[in-house]
Amino acid sequence: MKKENLNAYENATQGLLRKLESMNLPLRERLQAKNLTLLFRDSFKLGRVQHDTFYSEIGYNYKKFPYPSYGFCRASSFSFLAIMNNSDWKLMYIDKIWTYGPHFFILHAPSDTIFDLTFDQYAYNGLDIPYDLGRPVQMDYDAKNTITRFLNAAGLDFMQAIKNIEKD
Repeated sequence: MKKENLNAYENATQGLLRKLESMNLPLRERLQAKNLTLLFRDSFKLGRVQHDTFYSEIGYNYKKFPYPSYGFCRASSFSFLAIMNNSDWKLMYIDKIWTYGPHFFILHAPSDTIFDLTFDQYAYNGLDIPYDLGRPVQMDYDAKNTITRFLNAAGLDFMQAIKNIEKD
């Protein structure tokens, strides 16, 4: 990754951590969310995670993705919610009505704060995400596969995440 992209990526990651700090979450929840953010963002940069998340099952040519968080909105949002296992966090979706959609992100309902693990895939290109177009959505039929591919590739405990979504 080019140095300027690496700096932008690391700044975006630090911005997400600051956002979590500002949300007045209970300590345990804040620490869990910060740890997941760091783990996920570090994973986005790994070739094996990109390969297993995008190519192995769905055939995307991830090598043409211009930026590390590119394409991870669905996998990371689904996985974050499954691991957090807290109804305060809501899955949001901007459909294809937006030229650059679809896009998944998370809303922390009590604080009405958008938490988008991959916002910088658009900021990288100078685009603002129209979060006002986002609507609550349930995980789709392929959620378990998406979560399993991503978390397994990242070396994280996908079994607990799957158990959490199965009990809903």
